[in-house]
Amino acid sequence: MSEWWRGTRLVAGRAMTETVRSRSFRVVTLILLLIGTAGVVLPQVLGGDDGTRALAMVGPAPEGLVESLDATTAGSGLEVEYVEVDSSDAARQAVEGGDADAALVGDTLYAGSNLTDTFPGTVAQAVTMLETSERLADAGLSAEQVAELQQVSPPQLVRVGGAEDADRAGAGFLVGIVLYLAVTFAGSAIATSVATEKASRISEVLLPVLRSSQILVGTVLAVGLATLAQLLVLLTPVAVGVRVTDEIGLPEAAAADLALGVVWFVLGFALFAFVFAASGAMVDKVQDVGGTIAPISIILIAGYMLGVVFAAQDSDGPVAVVASIVPVTAPLVMPIRWAAGTVPVWQLVLAMVLTAATAVLLAAFASRVYRRALLITGRRAKWSEVLGGSTPA
Repeated sequence: MSEWWRGTRLVAGRAMTETVRSRSFRVVTLILLLIGTAGVVLPQVLGGDDGTRALAMVGPAPEGLVESLDATTAGSGLEVEYVEVDSSDAARQAVEGGDADAALVGDTLYAGSNLTDTFPGTVAQAVTMLETSERLADAGLSAEQVAELQQVSPPQLVRVGGAEDADRAGAGFLVGIVLYLAVTFAGSAIATSVATEKASRISEVLLPVLRSSQILVGTVLAVGLATLAQLLVLLTPVAVGVRVTDEIGLPEAAAADLALGVVWFVLGFALFAFVFAASGAMVDKVQDVGGTIAPISIILIAGYMLGVVFAAQDSDGPVAVVASIVPVTAPLVMPIRWAAGTVPVWQLVLAMVLTAATAVLLAAFASRVYRRALLITGRRAKWSEVLGGSTPA
């Protein structure tokens, strides 16, 4: 076993050295590092939201409205500043010029078109609460009775079938995209590498001194480690940023989701990598690789679409649940479902175990195809030959 592993390391080391020294690897890694860093730095540079909103009003703000707004925003971390203006036109101009986020003039509430939060709705709620209190008082209710009515709590909101945290679900959606691209590009790189070695007769030089399994595992291991390194370069800055700052807009749980995404990449890569390698060994010309890996690409696209269409929209739906457990689609669907926060732990564990077991079976199948396909040169190998009982000449 130690002799087998020594030969495998030699193949992997040679392939890793060539990959790391390539200009394309360095450029892509640098770009991924810049993207990951930008995802942390830009929200802090461009955010600048201190939780303060400015409300413009003609004259001083009524004491009742101030108290009502304070009660409405209590516990939200939002602070309201009041901008006093001379006229309704000045109030509207304050909003248009960016001096105020909203303006209240009589029964009219002006809000900036670029304001995307709920501050205008909060002001409207406070005004409604104040008006309701005044009418209840006019109807003969005491101040204590009005206060009791205002303290009535709304029903508890429980989300069903959707994400418990929209920001975390969004992070899971992005992780799904990254995993799809990583597995697809890594698989294509493996198939191309195998096809190149076969077309250039390098595999014929290696076969007399190394086993086919050593060449296969070494090639897969080299590409997998290179892709994993690039994936970590992309996701690590984001995961660290989630833990140390709130400016990114992602909850702390997203850091664990990113780490889980790396685990799913390893499982997904192990599931498909050997099949990609076997497909690359089937061809005799490198330009034919695209056709032979097309069925695998279709499976990956199907898994990605199931994650985007079903898991992101209804994480507890039957299609999403099945697709997140079935091994061939689980690596792309389960990370999206898990980030929704509604997946039982047993489903996650089951999906991982089934995916790992399937990866072992596919590796054994692909190794047999790879070993036989390497011996067929000068033309494209046929499935009847590589799956036959005898070794082709």
